[in-house]
Amino acid sequence: MSSRRVGLLLLSLLATTLSYSADPPPVHDTDGNELRADANYYILPANRAHGGGLTMAPGHGRRCPLFVSQEADGQRDGLPVRIAPHGGGAPSDKIIRLSTDVRISFRAYTTCVQSTEWHIDSELVSGRRHVITGPVRDPSPSGRENAFRIEKYSGAEVHEYKLMACGDSCQDLGVFRDLKGGAWFLGATEPYHVIVF
Repeated sequence: MSSRRVGLLLLSLLATTLSYSADPPPVHDTDGNELRADANYYILPANRAHGGGLTMAPGHGRRCPLFVSQEADGQRDGLPVRIAPHGGGAPSDKIIRLSTDVRISFRAYTTCVQSTEWHIDSELVSGRRHVITGPVRDPSPSGRENAFRIEKYSGAEVHEYKLMACGDSCQDLGVFRDLKGGAWFLGATEPYHVIVF
């Protein structure tokens, strides 16, 4: 084999190795397993004294669409979700990775007879943007209302994370109480909600 061919082969091998090592790290569940796009998970607060898992609830005088909310009871896990790469991703890549765009949907049926996929609402309700389910009412030119990211929580224990809504720009997601002191809703707010899967 000529030295030129050997050089090209080594360069190709190096490029392949670098492309695999450039993948962001995977997201892990509390058992240390990598999150997969073909499995269901519960999104729970890292501290169960702060309530239960994420679920759907009506809010602000509307029966539909359903808002993404948090169970008040720390013993309740909420509803399971499915997380998938935004835009589909490569069919062979089933691992959910940090800092990459994902779509999230509840694995449940609703009385609203609509999708349970999450998106950030364009309408400010009570001065905040909520995460809701169902069809996007006023899509933006980018069409990224359903793009979310999972990021490592900066003060994290082993597998603690935060969620971000990443439409035109990324915003931390936190939970906040409605003005009537009832349900806790997920939306663009500070402080962010520290979670585990």
